[in-house]
Amino acid sequence: MTGLMFEFADTMTLREARDELRGLVDHGHRCPCCTQFAKVYRRKLHSQMAVALIKLYRAGAAYEWVHLPAVTRMGGDSAKARYWGLIVEETERRDDGGRSGWWQLTEDGIAFVTMRLRVPKYARVYDGRCLGLHGEPVTIRECLGSRFSYDELMADG
Repeated sequence: MTGLMFEFADTMTLREARDELRGLVDHGHRCPCCTQFAKVYRRKLHSQMAVALIKLYRAGAAYEWVHLPAVTRMGGDSAKARYWGLIVEETERRDDGGRSGWWQLTEDGIAFVTMRLRVPKYARVYDGRCLGLHGEPVTIRECLGSRFSYDELMADG
């Protein structure tokens, strides 16, 4: 049975629907209760995230909160490094109730940036939460690939 072919019965209880949906989210399926598309996504720790981690490190995020958008000037993918436990967001809210945008490297994040830690290449993400990590362990150099030079990004100047 694929997620596209399954029909939820109107007589199902909420528990039954939830249990059935859990078996369908790896491929994606519309929730019968709220109609939201429910899917577990496989996210890769990619070069843009690795560059953002290095920029945060260079900006002092090993010791203090750093405003991620100002430092990276990249899209929202940078914040996905949180799925690997490499960064953490300041929990204070702005005056308008929005997120602060201030991030700091974790101990694992510092170790990853300084080549002392390898992390699994992929995260399984559902509804903004990491369900687990998998794949071969990679270094930050491997995440950067051939597009970026670790040495140049880490150099002073």
